[in-house]
Amino acid sequence: MPSATTTAPPVPLSTPITASRFSDALTTLPLSALYAKAAELRNSIAHLQRSNAELEDYIRAHDADADADDNDRECYEALLENKDVVARFAERIALVRREVEDVRGLPWRE
Repeated sequence: MPSATTTAPPVPLSTPITASRFSDALTTLPLSALYAKAAELRNSIAHLQRSNAELEDYIRAHDADADADDNDRECYEALLENKDVVARFAERIALVRREVEDVRGLPWRE
């Protein structure tokens, strides 16, 4: 008797939490967790910026190649995606800061 093969449904790409939901979640965190989240986001931004610098160097080095391949395109797409993520993380840091300063009325420290 032949076995029926089934394929798993495609895994949906995850989408980042919205700024509104992120902001709402901040209200439940203690102050120490807010500062830790801001530090984590700054660290992630620093790593992404280093990665972007390397990607930009690679793209520039291969830009003149007539044989630009899928790797070049993938690097460029990764660079653009990283820039979007950096902007989103910067927005999140601003939301954390707003929670500390405006909502809780406390001073912000870097």
